[in-house]
Amino acid sequence: MAPRLGVNRRQAVERPVRTGRIAKTKKEQANKVSLDQLEAAVNNQAVEPVYGAPPAWAEGRQQLCDAIPWFRCTQGAMYHNEGFCYGFLVDADGGTRTYIDEEVIITRIGGCCTKDSGGNLTLEKNQDPDNALVQSIINTQKSQLAVGLVIGSKNKVLNRELPHRYNIMDWFHVTNVWFEKIGKKHGVKVRFEKLNLAEKSWWAAKDSLPPVPLDERDFETKPEILKCERCSTESVRLYEEGWMCLEPGCVGFWKIENAFPPAELTFNPDFLSFRSRPDPAIQPHYSLVPDLLSTLDEHAADVSTSRIAWKGIVCPMCFKCIRRTFWSGWKCDDDSIDGEKCASSCPFEKFMNMNPISLRMVLDHFELAPIKRAILFDRKFSIPEIDDNTLFPYRKLTYKLDGVGSITHFVSNKAINSRTNGPDDLFINLQRGDLGLKRFRLQSSLVAGTLTSHFAVNYGMPYKYVVSVDSKGFGEAPNDMLQALGRLSWATEKAVVCSGDKYLPPNELLTLGYFEEMKIGFHDDGESSLGPSIATLSLGAKATMFVRMKYKYFNGCTRRAEPKQIGTLLQDDPILKDCMFEGERRTLKEGFDAGDISQEEYDDSRRALSMGRKGKEAPVTIKMELHHGDLVVMHGENLQKYYEHSVVPENKLRFALTARYVKPDHVDAKEIKKGQFSLTPEQIYDGK
Repeated sequence: MAPRLGVNRRQAVERPVRTGRIAKTKKEQANKVSLDQLEAAVNNQAVEPVYGAPPAWAEGRQQLCDAIPWFRCTQGAMYHNEGFCYGFLVDADGGTRTYIDEEVIITRIGGCCTKDSGGNLTLEKNQDPDNALVQSIINTQKSQLAVGLVIGSKNKVLNRELPHRYNIMDWFHVTNVWFEKIGKKHGVKVRFEKLNLAEKSWWAAKDSLPPVPLDERDFETKPEILKCERCSTESVRLYEEGWMCLEPGCVGFWKIENAFPPAELTFNPDFLSFRSRPDPAIQPHYSLVPDLLSTLDEHAADVSTSRIAWKGIVCPMCFKCIRRTFWSGWKCDDDSIDGEKCASSCPFEKFMNMNPISLRMVLDHFELAPIKRAILFDRKFSIPEIDDNTLFPYRKLTYKLDGVGSITHFVSNKAINSRTNGPDDLFINLQRGDLGLKRFRLQSSLVAGTLTSHFAVNYGMPYKYVVSVDSKGFGEAPNDMLQALGRLSWATEKAVVCSGDKYLPPNELLTLGYFEEMKIGFHDDGESSLGPSIATLSLGAKATMFVRMKYKYFNGCTRRAEPKQIGTLLQDDPILKDCMFEGERRTLKEGFDAGDISQEEYDDSRRALSMGRKGKEAPVTIKMELHHGDLVVMHGENLQKYYEHSVVPENKLRFALTARYVKPDHVDAKEIKKGQFSLTPEQIYDGK
């Protein structure tokens, strides 16, 4: 390991400090040593234990970002927002010429990078002053704003045994921002300096000496700064090998006496050892470790479901960052990463007093619901067939998708909602009982470990949304769930019979709960285990439902792997109404089906349609406003195959109860009984 300046500055820096990074050397590349092998070799080296413990930590990136407001960055190293950098992560790859000690960190700012064949991040284009990341770090320096730093366990430059995957370090301030040559491009580097120089850093070596007292420190000595003769820009001397102009637009940029510097550079000891005099004007925007719980008045009904109330917290017992996975609060050992040992579990849990929210707080209609809801349809979207008589007092709106299926919207009103055991009662009663609502991990997401933006519980037949063990039998369902199931069964039957198809009674009920700003993005319910009908009852706040054609059916091909390529052509193109190039695609398919053109000619002609055109998402076909008490039934074997939908709620609280028919032959025989039920006369809905 190269020598490195420690936090103890009682002794002057007597020898230069080499910059560090895990990367392949030419010899290692010749021997075809992989990056994983190199990292394994480094991991096997003896590392020093640290002096203390971090003030907060996380084993997962999502947990860290959810609980720490100054680091809402699920990817990349820098968290920047509205032109300022608030947090920074130093982890596996800080780039070439990286340095870390107990008080100073030097690293690249990230961005504009790609991985090379050795797994190292390399700049693929120049970073310029107008880059958002560059502007953020410069603005932070000029505004004297402190930056929170996090160190990851994959960082090998510090060479210390870090206790967790992500460890909060402390507040730092930006002392220097500069451009330098990184490979063939120019990029931005930053020097962070710890704000609190009086206390020993927890990541210092265990047996290291305490820091130099402030009254004994030298705050006057600064590194050499020279003015470029060509561009008149002043630049600090970074490296022992010589001074260089750090203005990328200058012909003398990154040159020592008109020659490019050697590949191996040594930090200038004066640049590493100088310290800024403590300045009370440099302050952070947030607390280093927030205490969110102390700000939540759980006796106020509008607080428990507010946006801030489903943020993560830092456990007050073990200081782990944890997310809110339970409807009523947080449990430390519930939000664990795969592989965490049970021995490290923490007993802390905090469940809030979930006072029921009244309808008055989520509905803005004068008397909560209209006698008859007036609906003005936007001509940009599909216009439904309107039937005010057949299922009175409901207004029945039917959207038909040619050759695919239909969506029936049962519009509720004041009389329907206010009946005993009706939507008004259901909304309050669902809040009073312990339904077992939780947030689950998405089965596939861009960032591993991402939780759903809603709470869920499943009754009846197991459904892929939650694992079997979390699916409760209808025998365990409270009366309100079965009351809702009665309504959903009625709506499903009415919609299916009108279409002339066979009615399959629902045997599964998924309940979703939405707090403020929660939503569910575009998705489909097209699993092979499901029947053709899906019915939903909306309770509480209004929501907007959007329906659109799936990308591949709209464009005729899958998403592109590369910008200049087209995706894989559909083997059997259904050519749905209003898809891209509908007429041309239909003509080509008719010619192919008739044998007028070969498979090769058919594919080449379809590729030609997409060549030079960027694929895009289909426009929204159907837009529906779902109000308290409304029912929606999506029916059709191919509806979920060809279309997808999203739901965006408004206001503080909403429930969506969705009933489906799960095919028994797709379920373990031991689970079949969970979907068996018999409604009482009071639970059977009569449509009134």
